[in-house]
Amino acid sequence: MNLPLTLLTGLNAPNALDRDAAAEQLGDILRWPSLTQHEAETAVARLLTAAIEDSDDAVRESALNAICNAFECRDLALHLVAGLAPCLHTMTAPLLEHALGILGSTRNPDAYPMIEPYRQHPVDYVREAAVMALADLSVQNTPAVTDRNS
Repeated sequence: MNLPLTLLTGLNAPNALDRDAAAEQLGDILRWPSLTQHEAETAVARLLTAAIEDSDDAVRESALNAICNAFECRDLALHLVAGLAPCLHTMTAPLLEHALGILGSTRNPDAYPMIEPYRQHPVDYVREAAVMALADLSVQNTPAVTDRNS
């Protein structure tokens, strides 16, 4: 096994600094092509829980960033990260930017309705993240594609 279990358990440490460090280290490891698909999916599932449930925004951001790293050398299915969708409306703009990128990175057209409402977000970089995420989807003839081509 290439995935250190101590880092997974570190996401539950009592100290936010330790949880943040564990998330950052997992993000580095998720760039390793030597991880199996199962190991990567296990790490992403644990990071997703941290991104949704942790009380510290720095930990949440590190967890989301680590999930982004997982997409650098492997494909991950939407069902692994779809748990972000019900939480998007509660996220701060920096967290939302990461979350939208993650959903777009799945390249699954089913993520379209999760992402599309954020094209109207009041923060510029969140709107840009939504447009980029929609562009990543394997979607043809959607309003996002049609609007850009008009």
